[in-house]
Amino acid sequence: MSWAPVTLRWPEQATQWMGQLSTAKDLASGELVSTALRLSGLDGMTSTNPGPVGAAAQGAIDAGRSALTQQMGEAPACLVVTPFQSGVVQGTGYQRFLSAPNLVQQLANELVDVSDASRPDGPQHALCLMFLATRLDQLAESLSRFNALLPMPDLVRAERRARHLSKLETEKWELPSAGTLPRWQALPLERCTLLKAAKQSMSGQLAVLESYAADSSPMSDLAALAKRKVAQQQGRDQQLNDLKALLAGGHADSSLRARMIGPGTASDLRRDLLKEEAPGHEWVLCAGVLLVGSEQGLSFVRELVGL
Repeated sequence: MSWAPVTLRWPEQATQWMGQLSTAKDLASGELVSTALRLSGLDGMTSTNPGPVGAAAQGAIDAGRSALTQQMGEAPACLVVTPFQSGVVQGTGYQRFLSAPNLVQQLANELVDVSDASRPDGPQHALCLMFLATRLDQLAESLSRFNALLPMPDLVRAERRARHLSKLETEKWELPSAGTLPRWQALPLERCTLLKAAKQSMSGQLAVLESYAADSSPMSDLAALAKRKVAQQQGRDQQLNDLKALLAGGHADSSLRARMIGPGTASDLRRDLLKEEAPGHEWVLCAGVLLVGSEQGLSFVRELVGL
C-alpha cells in the first residue's frame, strides 16, 4: 500500500456492531415512558416489574462488549519520531530539520533496534502516519488536527513546541507596549479573612435548610430517576452523533500521509516500509507515528485515518 493522503472520518465499519443496540435502546425508551406513567398513576399501591428490556438487550450487550474488547482492549505498540528529539534530526538549537525520507528511515531502523526491550516481536501489522511540513506553524497545525482526535504525549509536546517556536519567531520583532498605570483589577473577596469566615457560616446555615428542602417521597425519587435515565440516554446519543458530525464530510489532507503494511515480523515490516518511495526532502519538518499490533487492534485507527 502506497502513501495516501489522510481523510479523517468516523470508523463506520469498525463500529457497525453498535447497530445491534438500536432495538434494545428503543425498547428501553418505551419502557422508561411506561414506567413514568405507572409511577404517576400509583395511588397508595406499589409494585415492581423488571420489564422486557434486560432479556432483549443481553445479546446485544454481549456482542458489543466483545467487539469493544477486540478493538479497544488491545494497546498497539507506538513509536513517535519528531524533529525535537535528540539524536534524530539534523541541525542544532532551534534550527532542527527532519525530512520525510529520513523520517521513514528512522522509523524503519527502530523496528529492528534490538537494544529496545519494548520493541514489538512476532507477526504483526503496522500503521504508519507522517506529518509533512515546511514551517513550524504548518507542523503545529497538522499535529493539532490529529491531536484533537487521537492525542499522543510525544505529538502533543511536539505540537506545543512547534507552536511556541513559531510564535517566538514572529513576535521577537514586535515592540511591547507598557500602557498606562495604574490599572483596574478584580478584588478577590474570597481571600479576605472576615468575608471568608462569614461565607462559611452562611453556607453552613443554608446547607442545613437545604437538607430539609431535599426531603422527598420514594415515588418522586423514582420518577426523577426515570427522567434522569431518559436524559442520560439522549445525552449519550447526542454525544455520539456530535462525534460523527465532526468527522463527516472530511477532505483529504495532503500534509498527513498514512500506510498500512504487514503482516510480518519486524524485519518484514522494515522492508515493506522502505519499499515504497516516501515524500521528498522538500518536506524539511516532519513527524511520524508507527503503530504495531494485530489487524483487529488497529482497525479503529485505520478506518479513522481513511484506510
